Amino acid sequence: MTERYAVKLYDVVIGYTSLEKADPPLGMVSGKMEFENIESGYDFFSVYCKETESQINVDYPDFKFIDAESIRGLNIFNAKDVPIIGEVATIRGFDSDSFEIEITGIPKHDYATLFPAHTEAYENQFKSQLRSGVE
Repeated sequence: MTERYAVKLYDVVIGYTSLEKADPPLGMVSGKMEFENIESGYDFFSVYCKETESQINVDYPDFKFIDAESIRGLNIFNAKDVPIIGEVATIRGFDSDSFEIEITGIPKHDYATLFPAHTEAYENQFKSQLRSGVE
């Protein structure tokens, strides 16, 4: 079963993600975001980021696409309500497609503890390459 992570703005759950993508050496996890009681992710984050002076990297209103990071009050929590702490959390996406949340810079020890399946999958890819004779 895939773990479900709560995406919160301060204490309010605004969505969920499975953090299904990973890059352990970068301390990065990301996943598709499912909003909770938000009809337009673009409108929500566009307004919120401008009001809080969060960093907007890309904003295309005509396409309803936004890429923003360092969003004040935004946190991701596992099922035990433990926050996933990294250097930067980024949200990007189109209203017409989907939004993704990404956390980078998670310390190695924390990463291995919080994401043992991602860590194991990364380490096993090298073991299988060695067994097959690929360098």
